[in-house]
Parts: sequence; structure tokens; C-alpha cells
Amino acid sequence: MATFDVATRRYSVEDLELFPDDGKRRELVNGRLVEWEMPGWGHGALIALLNVLLGSVVRASRLGYIVTADSYVRILGSRHDVRGPDLAFFRRRPSPDEVWAAATTAVPDFVIEVVSPSDRAAEVEEKVRDWLRAGVPLLWYINPMAGVTMVYEGADGPIRRVEADELLDAGSVVSGFSVHLRDLLDEIEGAEGSKSGSS
Repeated sequence: MATFDVATRRYSVEDLELFPDDGKRRELVNGRLVEWEMPGWGHGALIALLNVLLGSVVRASRLGYIVTADSYVRILGSRHDVRGPDLAFFRRRPSPDEVWAAATTAVPDFVIEVVSPSDRAAEVEEKVRDWLRAGVPLLWYINPMAGVTMVYEGADGPIRRVEADELLDAGSVVSGFSVHLRDLLDEIEGAEGSKSGSS
């Protein structure tokens, strides 16, 4: 669950570098500090699997670059609206002066977010809105507990609900990348007959 700083101070991206490394993820919404508790093992395992699978497609075809939650994105270039994706794909790297900067103004072409049990609906919806208003053309919001992924195709595009047994396909955004969420959940949860349990 995210917690919100009640102080009247308006934070900027530069402030994020000054906080201690205390295990919390921090983002900014119109200068308001949003703190997220670190997610659990299952969340991390799912992101790791997706990173490997997406990375194999991206690297094999030299499609672009992948970043994880430690990489901040400035929404619409704002110093006061900063988000960190669980996983994001960029067709092009940021400008040279932003490669090692605290955050980039480059817009991801594909974002994957995974819901944690403590996340509240309002927080999730706010983050979805931020990615879409930034111009992200494809967003997957995965709820592993419910076995459902909400697929957003841009701010004005369709929204689809994809069940765990149905195919998730990145289409032309990342050509060749598709997964069944059920396969990943079975591997993480150690279900009988999952790939991780086969010899």
C-alpha cells in the first residue's frame, strides 16, 4: 500500500535522490510524495520471469531497451510527476544526458505493472492514468491474485480484460512477445505439471 506525505512541501525529482535507502519505493504525483512498501516474493518472481521472457525477445531482435522499477520516468517531462514502472520497454534509449540521470523524459513504449495485495484501487487507477497521459501505447496491469490482466492500448484505445488462461500478446509494440499468465503463476506457485517442476 502507498502512503502519502502530509507535509505541504512540493517535491521534485531531485529530492528523490536524497532519501535513504530504506527499502521503500518512492514516486511523485504533482509534487506529492508517494511511498510504496517493497512487494513480496511472488511479485518479484513474476517480474523476474517477465523480464527474462521479454528480454529474450527484445535482445534477439535488437528491438530496444528494458528497465525495471529503479528507473524513473518523468510524466510529460514534469519534475513533480515521477513514476517507476515494474517493467518497461523503450524502442529508443533516452538522450545521452539522461542515460545516467535520476529520471528520463523518454516515454516507454510498453509498461508492465503488477498489483500487490496491499495496493488500493484508487492508487492503481492513478498510476494507470499517469502512464496513459504520458503517451504509453501499451500497458499491462497484472493482478496475479485474481489471475487477470487489464490491457490498455493507449489513452484513447480499447481496454481489454485478459484471463490467466488467455494469451497476452504485445502485438506490434514488441513483435514476438506473448505469454500465458497461467504458465507463469504455475511456475511461481509450484503447481504440479508446471515447467519449473518438469525434469
